[in-house]
Amino acid sequence: MIKTKISLQTKTQSFTHYDAIKHQYRGNIVDKPIALILILILLPCFLLNITLAITTRRNLFSKKYKTDALSRKVTLHRFSCGLWVKTAVLFDICLGKISFCGIPLTHRLSPDMQFYVLNQIKCKTGIFSLYDLHLKTGITVMTPEQLLEQQLNGNLANYLALMSKSFISIIIYGQKIKRLKESKYLSLFGLDVKNTSMAEAVEWITCSDIPKSKTKIGFFINAHSINLSISNPTFFNQLTKADALFADGSGMRLAAKKAGFLLNGNNNGTDMLPHLCKKCVESSQSLFFFGAKPGIADQAANELSAQFPGLNIAGTEHGYRGTESTQKIITTINKSDCDILLIAMGSPIQEQWLLEHRDQLRCKTALAVGGLFDFYSGSISRSPMWLREIGMEWIWRLMQEPREKFNRYVIGNPLFLYRTFLLGSVNTGVK
Repeated sequence: MIKTKISLQTKTQSFTHYDAIKHQYRGNIVDKPIALILILILLPCFLLNITLAITTRRNLFSKKYKTDALSRKVTLHRFSCGLWVKTAVLFDICLGKISFCGIPLTHRLSPDMQFYVLNQIKCKTGIFSLYDLHLKTGITVMTPEQLLEQQLNGNLANYLALMSKSFISIIIYGQKIKRLKESKYLSLFGLDVKNTSMAEAVEWITCSDIPKSKTKIGFFINAHSINLSISNPTFFNQLTKADALFADGSGMRLAAKKAGFLLNGNNNGTDMLPHLCKKCVESSQSLFFFGAKPGIADQAANELSAQFPGLNIAGTEHGYRGTESTQKIITTINKSDCDILLIAMGSPIQEQWLLEHRDQLRCKTALAVGGLFDFYSGSISRSPMWLREIGMEWIWRLMQEPREKFNRYVIGNPLFLYRTFLLGSVNTGVK
C-alpha cells in the first residue's frame, strides 16, 4: 500500500498556521508556462475581444465571484464580450491567483474537512479538479473527500493527466453544467428514464415497502439498448413495461444533454453493485445471481462475499440450462427467499425473461444486469479509471473482445450519435 502524504481521514491534526505549511500541491509549477502558451495560441481571439470591447465602449473584463470547497473567496475574470469569454481566466492563472487544477469550486467541504486540508497542504483554487471530472462523467465510486485526497497526493504526471482529462471532458460533454429540470423522469428516445443519483437508484432497488408477491423490475439502458429498441419495436415495448429505467453510460449522458437535461448520475450496474451490496448488508437483504456462463455467478458471489462481510447471497444459477429448466430455476429462486434478483443474460433476452416470468417470481426487485458477473468474477477486467473518467470505457471492452463487440461499438456508437444529434430521435422518440 502506498503511504499517502495528505490524509483527510485522521482526526489528530494539530493546528498549524497556514502560512507556515511547507507542503504544496504538486503540479502548480507548470501553471504559468501552460497558461502563457495558451494565451499566445488564443491571441487572435483575445485581440478580437479587446477590439469589440473598445468599439462597444464596454469594460474589457467582467468579474465572477465564487467560493471554493474550503470557503475561500475567489474572483474569476471573463471578457465582457466576444468569443470564448471564459478564457480570460488564463490571466488569473498567470498572475498566480488560481490554478488549472486545485480545490474545486463546485461543492463545499465540511468545516472539519476544511481544517484538515488547510493544515496539511497549500493548494490554490482550481478550475479543474478530480471531483469535477467525476461529476461531469457521472462516476460515483468515491466520495468528494476521497477524490480530493487522491488528487492532493498526486505527482506532476498526475497533475498533467488531470488537466488533459479535464480538457477532453469539456470537448465531449461541454463546459456548462445545466440546471436540472424539476422532473423525476426524463423522456429520452420515447422512454421514461429515472433521473436519479446512484444513492437514489440503490434506495429504489432496496426499498422494502412492497411485498415479494409484486416484484418490481429495473432495466439499465445504454447506447446499445437504444439502438436495439429502435431496430426492434418488440424490445422497445418491453423497455416501456419496466418499473424503472436507469441511464447507463456516457452515450446516455450526451443524449440527455442534447435533450436539455443533465443526468443526476451514471447508473451503470458495474459501479452500482458495491453500493447495492453495502446497502444489503446494512438492511439485511439478500441477493440471488442468475445468468452468465457456468461458474461465473458462483465466482462473483465468492468475490463479493469476501469483499462485503455479512453479505447474504441466497443462491446462484448459471444461464446455460435451456428453456426446459426455466420452471426449476424459478422454483430455486423463490425457495431461496431472496430480496433482490440479478439476471445476467444479455439484451434483449434478460429483459424478455423477466417480463415473462415476473408474476411467478417472489422477490422484491429484479434487475437485468448484462455482463455484470463477468466483471466481478474476474473473468473480464474493468477498464482503467482514466478511460472511465473521460467516458471511453467502451474502448477497453472493444480491445478485450474485438469480434464480439465490433457491431456494438464500432458501428453502434456512431449510429447512436447520428440518431441523437442529426436525427434528433432523443427528443422525439421517432424511430
